[in-house]
Amino acid sequence: MSIIHHHLHHLQQESSHQEFNNSNSTSSASSSYFNNQVQTNETTKLLSNPSVNSNLNKSYKIFLLKRLNYYIPATDWIPHYSIKDLFHDSISGITIACLLIPQSIGYASQLAQIPPINGLFSAAIPAIIYPLLCTGRTVSVGPEAALSLLVGQNIKQIIHNQNHQSNQNISNQDLIQLSLTISTLLTLETGLISFLFGFFRLGFLDAILSKALLRGFVSAIAIIIAIEQLPILLGLNSLEKLDKINSFNIIDKLIWVISNILKSHHFTCLISFFTLISILIIKKLKTSTYSKKFIPLIKFLPEILLITTISSFLTDLFNWQNFGIDVLGHVSISQVKLGLPWNQISKQLVDDTIGTAFTLCICGLVDSIVAAKAEAAVSHYSISSNRELVALGLANITTSFIQGDMPAYGSITRSRLNTSTGARTPLASIITGLTIILASYFFLDYLFFLPKCVLAVIIVLVVINLLSELPQDLIFFWKLNGWTELALMTFTFFLTLAFDIKTGILISVGVSLILTVKDATGIRVRILGRNPISHTWEPIDPKKTQTEESAREIEEEIPGVLIVKIRESLSFANAGGLKERLRRLEMFGHQRRHPSDDRERENTRMIVFHLGDVEQIDASALQILKEVFKEYIDRGVDVWMCHIHPRRLEILKKAGIIDVVGNERILSDVNQVLKAAQKVCSLALEENQQVEDLLLNERDDYLAI
Repeated sequence: MSIIHHHLHHLQQESSHQEFNNSNSTSSASSSYFNNQVQTNETTKLLSNPSVNSNLNKSYKIFLLKRLNYYIPATDWIPHYSIKDLFHDSISGITIACLLIPQSIGYASQLAQIPPINGLFSAAIPAIIYPLLCTGRTVSVGPEAALSLLVGQNIKQIIHNQNHQSNQNISNQDLIQLSLTISTLLTLETGLISFLFGFFRLGFLDAILSKALLRGFVSAIAIIIAIEQLPILLGLNSLEKLDKINSFNIIDKLIWVISNILKSHHFTCLISFFTLISILIIKKLKTSTYSKKFIPLIKFLPEILLITTISSFLTDLFNWQNFGIDVLGHVSISQVKLGLPWNQISKQLVDDTIGTAFTLCICGLVDSIVAAKAEAAVSHYSISSNRELVALGLANITTSFIQGDMPAYGSITRSRLNTSTGARTPLASIITGLTIILASYFFLDYLFFLPKCVLAVIIVLVVINLLSELPQDLIFFWKLNGWTELALMTFTFFLTLAFDIKTGILISVGVSLILTVKDATGIRVRILGRNPISHTWEPIDPKKTQTEESAREIEEEIPGVLIVKIRESLSFANAGGLKERLRRLEMFGHQRRHPSDDRERENTRMIVFHLGDVEQIDASALQILKEVFKEYIDRGVDVWMCHIHPRRLEILKKAGIIDVVGNERILSDVNQVLKAAQKVCSLALEENQQVEDLLLNERDDYLAI
């Protein structure tokens, strides 16, 4: 009776406690409701206060201004522009314009197969639009030799296909219009692709492209450009048109040039040679220590514009065109047409150009971001790759509204020159664009007598610049035994020469992506061993220059025990290779052995997972990890874990991994795991001894009977 009475008394106490808790919860709920009402009333009073309202509006305006400054950087630097920078920006802007004017004319007429005036506007418009949206302060944007060559090759290919399909040659007027339409469409498509890359935050793409592959690709383009200019440099361009050689195969063109080299126009060869030597000498003088010390203003000398002006003047003065010198001819601003040629654009034309547009975007993207990062590092400011792509995309989209204009991207060489001549802000680029537009309106008549071989020399100088870093890269990779990089560079170089530029860049991008995925899927797992000096657990490096005996002593300190450290986060991409990595570590102790080799380690009886470096684990990786642990346990291997972050531990619990392993086998560090494992082993040995003693006693009793 007393027990029952005690039990009833206990139930009454619980009931009273529950009622008290309910009353407390009710009162707390009512007080919470009251507090919420008070807070709501106070908030209403604060919002109705004019000063608070004003502060909120001010904060909102500041927020909008920050966003505006981020998306349109010109709204940030223009209001804070210092008049002191105007002189430096003007000098730099005019200097770059003096370089871009002859370059863009050469790119348009010699490489892209479009009127020279379109080359000028392809340089001017992006130079004005890009600085308003970019994060780079001194990046110079304009047509590039490689991009112009791609445009020209695409134009030739489409015209060739249309001539073949119609079985008749297109008229000269229709040919010019088709060339303008293709160039316009390529610029529009390239701008849209660049904009979308930036909008979807794909500015990291330049980082995944292998430098060795890009160096091989760029070097091949440089060789192709040089071979394309050989007929013009040697005065064989008229003979080239008569022979109708295959302009799509660069090897055929080189063979044709070599076989016809004795037919070269001697006067054209002399002008080409002396033009090249003169420009190289002036460049050397500009960079010499003596000139920098005693003639500091020589760095502003526009050697290319100077040589083109002199050659035009001499051609006009001595009537060199009568001696067989091919000149640029009439260039008029009236040739410029505004608006997109929608009536000329067809689905077939889009299909024929979209691949080239993608190639143009990849080439331009890499050069532009590398140029922006290089200038940012020199001037100590940060850039956003995504914002750069958006700015380049919108600049090219705007440029496409002038029919025939080419895509424009950043140039490393021009950006360096822009910085070295004193550019302080993006206004220098705007001044460059305005200078080119003024020159297009007032000085085009003076370009009539410009020899085409001089333009070819200007393009060859760009080729020399593209190849200037190749020897350094070759020596660097050779010294570091970078045989993989050298092989990739050589492969891309000959692939681009043998086929075409589009194939070369697509293969380069494809191989880079494969290498990136390969690295991403390779999981880093290392065996830990005890350092005999510091008594800490450290990764065992098989590459270390230590004796095999000492390495073996550290590695096999506890025979049959494998202590591994997973050195990165686990995801679906890399967790798939975890089983194979662990199998190799069990057999050999490191990865640098062939799977068919004989086993070197003892059979694993216990494995410890050090998860201190695992910051993230996704669901797919958790499934694989659970399978790995189950397989070990099924084989009779003790599984332990240590150095697990509390958040990771919660995830492991939800995934059911803790239930598989056992909560008692998760400890803070390796030493605690080994101590706990030793106790477990001792208990197991004691149990085994007791079983053996029991069996012996039973045997003795049986024998006694």
